[in-house]
Amino acid sequence: MHPPLVAETTVTSSSISTVHPDIMENHIFKLLDASALASASCVSSQLYSLASDETLWTNFCNSTWPSTDNPRIRRVISSFPKGPRAFFSDAVTNPDTISTTTANSSSSSPVNLDRTSRLISAVDIYYQKRHVFSKVVETESFGNRSPFRVELLDPRDSVPARIPYPVDERMMLELGDRFTLSWILIDPVRRRAMNLSSYKPVIVERRWLPGEQVHMRYGWVFNSGPGEEGSATEYVKFGISLTWEECQSGVMHVTGVSLDLEDMYGNQMSGKESLAIIQKGM
Repeated sequence: MHPPLVAETTVTSSSISTVHPDIMENHIFKLLDASALASASCVSSQLYSLASDETLWTNFCNSTWPSTDNPRIRRVISSFPKGPRAFFSDAVTNPDTISTTTANSSSSSPVNLDRTSRLISAVDIYYQKRHVFSKVVETESFGNRSPFRVELLDPRDSVPARIPYPVDERMMLELGDRFTLSWILIDPVRRRAMNLSSYKPVIVERRWLPGEQVHMRYGWVFNSGPGEEGSATEYVKFGISLTWEECQSGVMHVTGVSLDLEDMYGNQMSGKESLAIIQKGM
């Protein structure tokens, strides 16, 4: 087998570096998804610099989670150590329980509840990949013994979603496959975030009190890590409840979206307990 000609080798090795940066950013990188862009940044220091452009990652965040295109959220994201790229990395998946419970167990910083009394929730709901609901809520003073709970909507609020209300059991069964929910919890002080939602609801049911409703429950189980073995909080469940009601026109309205934490026995956890778990997850 003959070795490649020197001229051919030179053209191949310099082909990427000869492409103008504006072409890379405006005509190539914009066609990539986040995973492909992250992979491209590993090729060379030049591509790493280009692929780290804050505008690119801001667009990824806003297109993936429309709720992040909010002045308050944008300011918080820009304060992350690597800006929107770091936020995207935090929020695109659930927290990594393996690294939390083993790899980082000896070097993780101690829980400091005084630094996590304020949290921001950025929530998005999709129906058949069509965005139907966004909400950003900032909550404070969780460090107490009262149950941890985040409510996105006032009981008097009702948000139309232009989705037909299920009139039979077949439509009820199909709802679980059609809805996608994302709940990103953000700590603006520690500049970390995590996504707490399962991709699909684990429960879809019809309720009749205080009126006919469709109730969905999303859940995700988190391993609290070393020191919690055998305790009620060895594993905790982040539960997200979503309630829909029918309006006069026959379409569904969002009437309730809430987040709570439960221990292994189904007991709702207090604000102080929940903040400790959230810090570990972040």
